[in-house]
Amino acid sequence: MHRNLSGLHFKLVKNKDEFISFIKATIPQDDLYIIKPNWFDPRPGSYTDAETLDAVFTALPGKKIVIEGHSHSRNDLSIKITPDNMDEKREWIRTQEKEYLNRLGIKDVLDKHNVEYINITEEWWKGKTVPGEVIKGIVESKFTPVGHQEFYQVVPLKLFELKGKTLIDLARVKMSSPTCRDFSLTMKNLFGLLPQPSRYKYHDNLPESIVDINKVYRALFNVLGLCEGVKQAVIFLENGKYSTPWSHFDVVENLGIVACSKELVDLDVFIGRLFNEDLTKRTLVQLARKAFGTHYEDEIRQAPVLVDLAQGAP
Repeated sequence: MHRNLSGLHFKLVKNKDEFISFIKATIPQDDLYIIKPNWFDPRPGSYTDAETLDAVFTALPGKKIVIEGHSHSRNDLSIKITPDNMDEKREWIRTQEKEYLNRLGIKDVLDKHNVEYINITEEWWKGKTVPGEVIKGIVESKFTPVGHQEFYQVVPLKLFELKGKTLIDLARVKMSSPTCRDFSLTMKNLFGLLPQPSRYKYHDNLPESIVDINKVYRALFNVLGLCEGVKQAVIFLENGKYSTPWSHFDVVENLGIVACSKELVDLDVFIGRLFNEDLTKRTLVQLARKAFGTHYEDEIRQAPVLVDLAQGAP
């Protein structure tokens, strides 16, 4: 199944080669790509794995740069990283990240494709960020002002030098269910571009925080969402096999989902429809539609239901 829905593309792929073909057919060619994976933690199904990265790097021509910030969970979880201790635990965080990238085979793939990795937290810790007034001017020339004005001060100089290039928001499918309201798709993936290893304080108004950081990076780059559940997809469930500090979840194998669009809000709503979930009822989507508009209503209505979560867990 391959649907070219105007500016929203969707396919069910059976293998890595079909995944590569989809990327080549849908992502415009450029001489450089910035790629934001989801390396939040090591739990099953919850991160952009080495095989997925290998497919993406293989499909894209030119130079590739991966960007990601440190995470409070990209470690062995033996220490709880919080806003209070995240600075004093810098060396431990750095050591744990190296082990994470090595253990999961990610470093091997980065090396194989000669991909540069820019850790935005490290750039922020060094103070190598763009003056906030510069970012503010660019963002507010395109969107309404952000609520978190400090977000204007977190863009690394290294990235700003690449302003206007293609930024691929490479997200893993993590869907809600009738028993759990969590979901994480392309818009949430950009929340990881906040440089603080622990972003707990922004969870108090998480939808607003996500929309704000989306405004910043959409104003600076040609952002393209690429959301995949090729090998694994996460379904948040009240009694799921696996757990995070805030939810339980199960992992669904081999759904083969891959979809992309420059309109992240519509893409996320489309993915929700594949699971018979109406994400337009969620605060995040409502706020994002006010900020970025709605562009592909007809395409969203054409989304097939692959897993009907309204009928219970798969």
